[in-house]
Amino acid sequence: MARVFEISKSNKSGLNSKESYIVTRNKVSYLRILGAEPQWGLMTATADEDNKRIKVCPEQLRLVETALRLGNELTTSPLVEKDWAGREYVQICLIHQPPEQSDQELTHELSLVLHRFFELYDAWTVFSSRSDDDMVALYDAVAPDNAGSDVYLSDGIWLSRDGTLTDRGR
Repeated sequence: MARVFEISKSNKSGLNSKESYIVTRNKVSYLRILGAEPQWGLMTATADEDNKRIKVCPEQLRLVETALRLGNELTTSPLVEKDWAGREYVQICLIHQPPEQSDQELTHELSLVLHRFFELYDAWTVFSSRSDDDMVALYDAVAPDNAGSDVYLSDGIWLSRDGTLTDRGR
């Protein structure tokens, strides 16, 4: 398995976390890992690093959809939330390290999850080029329940049960 991403310490100020890491590829941050042993949260990144050497992913809708799909695959009930500046992000899952699990085992499990994230991200296609069946499948993948209510994706975009996209603004 080729290593297509890096996990490194974040230099972002203002994050309310004892430990802060970013998941990057080609100097672009996609995900953040915040918390402290034995538990961290995995979420989408919303802002550049303070040193400006690492930029946040410019395709936020793609990032959000990928994160929602990953959370659905992991059955973690991912949530769209807002950071202190009002930017939307997806809280994908919690990472918990039981006392009997080694750091190496935890790193291996996390690596598998992150590889899957990038597989989904790289396979993403623009909404306009998707078939109606693809959009319904997307709805089924990210809908939190079977109530049939619209699902908020990002940037004011909502997805209906029939696969229709609606821009309701922010």
